[in-house]
Amino acid sequence: MTTKLAGENTFFLPFNQGHEGRSGNPPRDDGEYPVAYFWEKICQPDAWLRIFHSFVYVEKKDVVDLKGKWSVKETQIFPRYHQLDAVNQMTADAKKNGPGLAYLCEHSAGSGKTSTIAWTAHDLVKMRKDDGKSIFDTVIIVTDRNVLDSQLQDAVQQIDHQEGLIAAIDRENSSKPKNQQLTEAILKGTPIIVVTIQTFPHAMEAILTESSLKDRGFAVIIDEAHTSQTGSTASKLQATLAMSSNRDMAGMTVEQLLEEIQKSRVRPSNISHFAFTATPKHSTMMLFGRRPDPSQPTGEGNLPASFHKYEMRQAIDEGFIMDVLQGYLPYKTAFNLGKRMVDEKRVDGKSAKRALARWMNLHPTNVTQKVRFIMEHFSKNVAHLLDGNAKAMVVTSSRPAAVRYKKAFDAFIEANPQYKEIRALVAFSGKLSGKDIMHSDDDRISGEAFVCDEDAEFSEANMNPNIKGQDLRIAFDRPEYRVMLVANKFQTGFDQPKLVAMYLDKKIANAVDIVQTLSRLNRKTAGKDQTFVVDFVNEPQVILEAFEMYDSGAKIEEAQTLEVIYDLKEQLDEQALYGTSHIEAFREARYKTAKAILSSTDTQHKEMYAATQQPTDFYNSRLKELRSRSEKAEAAYQAAKTAGNQGGMEKADHHRRQIDEDIGKMVDFKSGLARFSRTYAYIAQLIDLGDPELENFAAFTKLLSKRLDGVPADQVDLSGISLTGYDIQTVDLPGTDGGNEEGADLSLRPIGPGGSPAPGALPIYLQELIERLNDIFGEAAPLKDQASFVNQIAAITRENNIVMAQVDKNPKEQALKGNLPGAIQMAVARAMASNNSLAATLLKEDRQSLGIMTNLIYDLLKSGGDINLTDLDAV
Repeated sequence: MTTKLAGENTFFLPFNQGHEGRSGNPPRDDGEYPVAYFWEKICQPDAWLRIFHSFVYVEKKDVVDLKGKWSVKETQIFPRYHQLDAVNQMTADAKKNGPGLAYLCEHSAGSGKTSTIAWTAHDLVKMRKDDGKSIFDTVIIVTDRNVLDSQLQDAVQQIDHQEGLIAAIDRENSSKPKNQQLTEAILKGTPIIVVTIQTFPHAMEAILTESSLKDRGFAVIIDEAHTSQTGSTASKLQATLAMSSNRDMAGMTVEQLLEEIQKSRVRPSNISHFAFTATPKHSTMMLFGRRPDPSQPTGEGNLPASFHKYEMRQAIDEGFIMDVLQGYLPYKTAFNLGKRMVDEKRVDGKSAKRALARWMNLHPTNVTQKVRFIMEHFSKNVAHLLDGNAKAMVVTSSRPAAVRYKKAFDAFIEANPQYKEIRALVAFSGKLSGKDIMHSDDDRISGEAFVCDEDAEFSEANMNPNIKGQDLRIAFDRPEYRVMLVANKFQTGFDQPKLVAMYLDKKIANAVDIVQTLSRLNRKTAGKDQTFVVDFVNEPQVILEAFEMYDSGAKIEEAQTLEVIYDLKEQLDEQALYGTSHIEAFREARYKTAKAILSSTDTQHKEMYAATQQPTDFYNSRLKELRSRSEKAEAAYQAAKTAGNQGGMEKADHHRRQIDEDIGKMVDFKSGLARFSRTYAYIAQLIDLGDPELENFAAFTKLLSKRLDGVPADQVDLSGISLTGYDIQTVDLPGTDGGNEEGADLSLRPIGPGGSPAPGALPIYLQELIERLNDIFGEAAPLKDQASFVNQIAAITRENNIVMAQVDKNPKEQALKGNLPGAIQMAVARAMASNNSLAATLLKEDRQSLGIMTNLIYDLLKSGGDINLTDLDAV
């Protein structure tokens, strides 16, 4: 099918149903052609007229040619089969069942999601009951990025030019606050309202607190649905969601108030949610997925699934997006860190790791070397593509790193005039001071001093002076700009078809972010037949499995158990760091605070702090005491080591490990508090728990977790660290044939009660942490109570003859400094095929000291045996 005949340049639009997650059509049992659906359904008069009346429209876009001249390009838009099918199925179901249900639309990048959302919105506002009354009085389109906000407005407006049909809530078109604009639009009955996720809570507040809106139906269309959108909304609104006046609240008991707050978290019956995403998480499936039998509880055989799918592999097969993994080339940054002076200071592991990672990412030699590599790779492999218009994106680890990259790019081009045609833009939010950027007293970039005082200011405006305030998306489309340096900004929701290469200098933690980031490259354009992804820091297997998880659509094999919230609470109660009296005092204080919300007073907050003061003081003083004892134990160990007193060393080592374990439990407790409040906000959306005390406890844990002790990354002393060696080396890439190894678990996993310590739970030596980064560049994670997994790591490590020789012929102290740590890391990567969940966690999170892991594996290698479950629990 095509909307325009243009000879050999005619583009025929695939209009297939899809088959088993790929292109094409399923075979027919009745002997008809597989394409018979086209004339049996699509070409029927009513269906054909509906397409032309409700779907076909002219899209208008501003484009720039090679000479920099702007014009308006008009393209006739005709729906693809999956778009037509999704809109028809969702609207038919919504008309039959009315408001109050959820629809998860799992559509890949390149699916034409903006148009699908616009068509859905138009159909929903036109939907009527038999008596002519609207089923949905207002459709609210929620987006988490301003650019798509604009795209959606344009698409909706171009489908129907009716005046007053759509309202966009922003400050550019009105001097009124966003919440006031939103309330006025809802009360006025504006059919379609487009808001950003930051404004969405005000929409929910208006819907649930305005008595005149209680009988109206609302449809909320969410782009890139994530749990934070609904979870954060509920937590922000608190009691006001279920209350309509001061009088209602004044007559309530504490228990009644908490019960109303808890009920307000569950999806209201007059609101339907239409959630669109290419990469749903397990929680997304639970919140918005549809069970085969909604009347039955969630469980085996009745698990939530997407209401409609258009999978990534089908989009690739049909030629709408590129397969970016075909051009994936991982690199590993090999480096050796040294310290000009020995630092025996013991610090919190998580904070130290973050500070060290930041130090490495900002180090000028590191950045300069990568800039040289990027420029050479781009000029030789990318620059000539698309008739010399191919572009690249460099994904940096932070805003300071983005500034560093821009400075290094500019310095490199100035020193190498042959690259002057490759100009770079930098994109980051907000402003940075010189203090944020300074790396050390002897900063250097490309051999030149980095002149920067603490009062210096860095922003997009002053670092991109030649664009003169032009929107970066538009400026990047200009032919002279070839590279975009980004820090979070534009990693998602940025469509630039001329992007051919991406250079990743950021560790990406989860599958959703991996797929979303690399998908910036997958947009098709004339002449684009290949892409390049050069990855400096991520493990190739992690990248591949992230794409495999969504290649043929996400799936869950286990429902979220609601009991997890009670398991988490029981784990916290067992620590005995707070009592019933503290929770009751907090409840009374919070009750007063909730009543004061409508009168805009906050004096009761002091009582909430007072209720958490005693456990806060106990925790902080106890942790301070343990850290002091830890330092003394370390001093005793070093003294015994200097004196050659082996017995004294073993005694001091045993003592400090006991203290380390106690500190680990304290840090576990703090992270557990924060985890409980987050998990509760999610679970309470799935079901009305009917337990008001949990509502109070969630608020208690959230406040208490913020008050407990910790060491921020910027307080870790990094003076004296030097970079002694640097190189960039290739890494072998596993097969990219799209199939995972047998046994790998690629399903989405529910939240569990845990039992593993928080990141950096055990204190470590700063010097030991540097050595760990030298050996295994990447993040370590906890060893869980899976004896078979530990034994598998030991078995793989035994295959390394060099490691076994070091273990057999050297004392333990020497063997632990050899190849063992790196060999363990490689063993974990190999074990991902058979135990993906544990291995992925171990590789992504630093939850225990690497010393525990290496000591455990060393003992297994030395003894030649396996570890039993009891031993593992002890570890």
